[in-house]
Amino acid sequence: MLDRLRSTDRDTAGTLGVLAVALVLALPLLLSGPGNDLDVGNVFRSGRAIARHLDYVPSRPPGAPVHEALVGFGDLIGGPLLTNLLSLAAAGLLLWQLDRLLRDEGVAPSGRWVVALVAVNPWFLIAATATADYVFALLFCVLAARAIRQDHAVLAGLAGAAAMGCRVGSIMLLIALAVAEAAVGRAHWRRVLVTGGVAAGLTLVVFIPSFVEAGGLAFAENDFSASSPLVQLGRAAAKDVLVLGIPSTLVVLAAIPALIAALRRWSTSWLVRFGTVGLVLSQLLFVRFPWKMAHLLPSLLCLAVLLAVALEDRRRWLMAMVALQLVFCFVRVDVLAPNDANEASGGKLAPTVTAGPLLTDLRCRRDDPDAYLGRQKEEIEVAWDCAAPYRD
Repeated sequence: MLDRLRSTDRDTAGTLGVLAVALVLALPLLLSGPGNDLDVGNVFRSGRAIARHLDYVPSRPPGAPVHEALVGFGDLIGGPLLTNLLSLAAAGLLLWQLDRLLRDEGVAPSGRWVVALVAVNPWFLIAATATADYVFALLFCVLAARAIRQDHAVLAGLAGAAAMGCRVGSIMLLIALAVAEAAVGRAHWRRVLVTGGVAAGLTLVVFIPSFVEAGGLAFAENDFSASSPLVQLGRAAAKDVLVLGIPSTLVVLAAIPALIAALRRWSTSWLVRFGTVGLVLSQLLFVRFPWKMAHLLPSLLCLAVLLAVALEDRRRWLMAMVALQLVFCFVRVDVLAPNDANEASGGKLAPTVTAGPLLTDLRCRRDDPDAYLGRQKEEIEVAWDCAAPYRD
């Protein structure tokens, strides 16, 4: 017993040290403008219209009213620095709630290390220090998961609606949550029905401004073109590898037998059900829209949950992945490159070693910290292209 307690204390101390490093890495980004996301300029314009004129113009279809309002009032009070700080606070709360969820479900030491793994992932750090909605959406999804597990179905529904009000793609994780909970047994179906009903009803209310502004349901229409299925899969696969970087991806591939073994716990493990369904659904959504690396953060979260279960007795694997993520922040190893920037239909062998995502994003932010105030094509997209790993 004492040996186990000492091991747990070492895990806690180790992960706290990693989180402290993540905070140090985050500070330069936090102070270097609101980020290079393609939508950041329009998010500020939408938020300022809400906070200053009580008017609503979606930043992009179908809108993100919850996040846009948070940005608008945060910007009104403290400018872009405060809106960045709100993202960082949401990231910290997300990591804390993820740790609590894993502990509540019986995964403790390995859970601490997957929390650290998420914390030092460069794409997570970039999102957590920018005025973007990705971290907020994940936070509300995890809050919904914790609430439904504690039989607070109405609160889970509120959190689910808030997640949808930040990113409509959150529906994939909310479906995963419902499947995981419903499989527990008939006694839990009531939770799922109440949560789903509250989330659906409040989501409709949240998007009333989008409906009014568009004069109908046009705000919800998808007019984004898609390439052939093979090209879509190729684009998604290339960016899937880049989520963790090639070295960490090799560790995940080596852990496939353990992940398959974890699937045998489907009937008894809520985490396995949630992580599996969430990973599959978020990947299907990304194959349809294989654009930004931050769109893969839901997949990262679900993979982390599965790794916490699968590698529960192999914490050194998780520690190694954490170390590799820290290296990946600064150094990126590539094997393939798109054959045509912004119009990729295939790839070509191009082994390279370049600056990692964190360094690249920081350089691009500092080159033009006010790009978000400019025009979409001339300034914002130039900053986006500067930081984007694959312009395809």
